[in-house]
Amino acid sequence: MAAGFISTVMISLLILLAAAVALAVCVQIVKRRAMAAIEGIMGVEGDDCVPKLEQIRVLKEAGISIAPADMEQEFILGLTPSENEYLASHPYYGFCILAGSRKALNCVYSTGDRECIYQWDSYGKILNGLKAISGLPFEEISGVERYAVSFRFHDRAYQWKARKNRDWMDTGMAGFLNRILDRQGGGEQRFYLDNSHEAPLYLYASASMADRVNRETGLKFRMAKAAHSR
Repeated sequence: MAAGFISTVMISLLILLAAAVALAVCVQIVKRRAMAAIEGIMGVEGDDCVPKLEQIRVLKEAGISIAPADMEQEFILGLTPSENEYLASHPYYGFCILAGSRKALNCVYSTGDRECIYQWDSYGKILNGLKAISGLPFEEISGVERYAVSFRFHDRAYQWKARKNRDWMDTGMAGFLNRILDRQGGGEQRFYLDNSHEAPLYLYASASMADRVNRETGLKFRMAKAAHSR
C-alpha cells in the first residue's frame, strides 16, 4: 500500500514537472511571437535598416544600455511608428540621439540637435548631461552667459567659453573636460565625440569600449580633443 502511494506521488510530481516545462516552452514561444509582432510594426524596410530590438541588443553588448532598466520596455513598446521607422533607417546613431537626448542611456548623451543652442544656460544643460553619463563630481554649474559655463571640479573653479557661431553648438566642451581629467590622472575613462550626424553624440568610456562600440555599430566616436577656454 505504501509503495502504491509513493508511486502515485512520484507520477503526480512527474506530471507537474512536465506541465511546468510545457508552460515554460509556451511562454518562450509567446515571447518570440510578441517580439516578431513588434518588429513587424516597426516599419523596417531596406537593406540598410536594422530592427530596433537588434540595435538595443548590440548596444547593450557593447556597454551602452538604457538606464534605468525599467525604461527599456518604454523604448520597445512606447515609441510612435514614425520614431520606430526613423530608428530602423538610421541605425544606432538615431537610437543614441533619441535616447541620449532623453537622458535614458547609461553612458551616451546627445543634445538632440546641433542648432538652436541659444538659451542663457544651454551649455550649463550640456555640462549637466555630461555629468549624468560620467558620474563625475561637477558642481556649481552655472550658465555665465549665453556662450559660457562655469563649474567647480574637485574644489577648483573652471570656466569654459564656446566659440560664437550664431545658434550653432560648439562641441568642444568635452575636450576641455578631458584635458582636466588628463591633468588629474583620473582613471582610464574619457569623453568621446561622434560629430558626424545632425546631433553630436557624447560617450563616456574607456578606449577599448569606444573601439568596440565603433566596430559593432559603425558609429564614429573619437577622443574629444582639448579645446579653448580655461
